[in-house]
Amino acid sequence: MFITLVLALFGTVLIVWTPDITGHGWVRTMYVLFVVFALKFPLIAILWWLIARNPEWPGKRPTWLPPEQAEILAYLEREAQRVSALPDALERLEYLSQEAWHVADRLDGEAKVDALTVALRIDLVRERARRERSEH
Repeated sequence: MFITLVLALFGTVLIVWTPDITGHGWVRTMYVLFVVFALKFPLIAILWWLIARNPEWPGKRPTWLPPEQAEILAYLEREAQRVSALPDALERLEYLSQEAWHVADRLDGEAKVDALTVALRIDLVRERARRERSEH
């Protein structure tokens, strides 16, 4: 990656020198083609590969595979149990509840039922933490 950046910067310098090339028009054309394709194209190809490998576009709903869905839900539930004993449990559980409901909004079918179950369990833990805080 570093080498392609150096080549691209070097290509920019070489493009600036294009008007100084004397000779036939085809020499200047070949020079510009060489500079653009040989020195800039590798960086463009790497950048395109980085962009194209992420199929999720901004504004488009994420799509999770079933194992990812299960992993997200298990993490949220595990984290809710872990933070329930912390001094700032109420704030953390509020955040986890929002995340669980967000995930539930994005799923369909049986996965939605699982997500709703997790969201409701987190809400129960949050309410328990709220009652404990108000008692103290």
